[in-house]
Amino acid sequence: MNALRTVIVGAGSHFTLGLLGDFFRVNDLWGSELVLMDINDERLSMMKKIVEGVIHRKGVHLKISATTNLSEALENAEFVIVTIRVGGLDALRDLIEIPLRFGTMEVVGDTVGPSGVLKGMLEIPAVVDIANKVKDISPEGVVLNFTNPMTPICRAVRKTTNLQMIGLCHGVHHIRQLASSILKYPRYSTEKLDVDAVGINHLTWTAGIRYEGRSVYEEFLGNLFSQDHEDIIAKHPYLIGRELHGVFGVPPTLSDRHTSEFFHYLYDWISDPIYGPILKNISGYIDYENKTLSGSAVENEERRMRELHEMAEGSKYVEISPSGEYALDIISTVKNERRRRLLAANIPNSDTINGIASEYIVEVPVEVDKHGFTPARRISLPRPIIGVLDQHLVKFEILVDGILERDKNLVVQAIAMDPLTPSPRKAEKIFSLFVERCSDSGFLSSQTTSTWQTAGK
Repeated sequence: MNALRTVIVGAGSHFTLGLLGDFFRVNDLWGSELVLMDINDERLSMMKKIVEGVIHRKGVHLKISATTNLSEALENAEFVIVTIRVGGLDALRDLIEIPLRFGTMEVVGDTVGPSGVLKGMLEIPAVVDIANKVKDISPEGVVLNFTNPMTPICRAVRKTTNLQMIGLCHGVHHIRQLASSILKYPRYSTEKLDVDAVGINHLTWTAGIRYEGRSVYEEFLGNLFSQDHEDIIAKHPYLIGRELHGVFGVPPTLSDRHTSEFFHYLYDWISDPIYGPILKNISGYIDYENKTLSGSAVENEERRMRELHEMAEGSKYVEISPSGEYALDIISTVKNERRRRLLAANIPNSDTINGIASEYIVEVPVEVDKHGFTPARRISLPRPIIGVLDQHLVKFEILVDGILERDKNLVVQAIAMDPLTPSPRKAEKIFSLFVERCSDSGFLSSQTTSTWQTAGK
């Protein structure tokens, strides 16, 4: 029997060392092979040296391979972890700054808002290409996606292939950390908190919380508005989450950094004397005064590259910690023929959330075993929340169709549908300028640019 072969596509990313930490956490995948694949040869070479150094230091058996050739990497792959980011900092600068130029207000810009749509224009074709290669070379391989925007990427792959694909994000842990702080559980007890969180990536809603099997949901909700916990709420931050709970009756799962972007209320929140400074401080991507990509985002990337150089050269000690993601848990569960419940994964809805189309991608608790992934339970949400989710899911469906069909009109419609887009006219301007800039930078081919300009007419 051949050894398990796991591939990380985009291995130069910040995820790789955390995933290596997960090998030590699950501790039952030794003897397998980890293939590092990246189109950036310099980053790939550094990461290979770093990973091999850790494996040697720890004295464990994990074969490490590295290649810039995707087809070579995918040979006999059983699991393919996708962690790519098309265009690096240059593309990030364009997808953040172009919407800002036209008056858009955002916080992160990797999922929703015009920036989320523009990011989808770059990432969706790239991930679909990867998925098609997996289908051709290792059709039984399971694709585990980390790249954002999660929901439309997973939907696009499902529409174009019959692969097993699941999207993974650690956002569900935000509510566990908040509940642990509010209910005054010890830090190590966070893992004992079980939650029922459903919705779409970066906008799930928590319908239940249990501690060691006992429901603490009502106790948590009752403490959200206690004056004794104002510092915890502000630090998390969960001021907007608390406000939304007060209106809709169910608390959002993630912190305000992501939750705020799904609502047009962001324009009021960002100017609020309390909410605004907090949102601007936690963005990490936007210089609101100059309407540009934040200098800290650039500095963080430059610092990460320096640290990678130092770790590869051996002048900096390599700290290995678990990622908080479920990829290695899934691989361990499947290969060892066990069954496991995951708090969150992105899969087709089927009948999990009442009121959402079965084919749409939702983030829900799932059961995983060697046969695949199934929703852990059916959960109902209030109609207003379903309306909010459906607004974004329909937008994502239009975006995916527009990208797969190279239809400019559909993509512009997707931008115009987003609550953070100032006007339909600006939606078209944002699209056109982004295509022009990406074509000049080489992120979109000239053929693709021409197709965008004429499709749908």
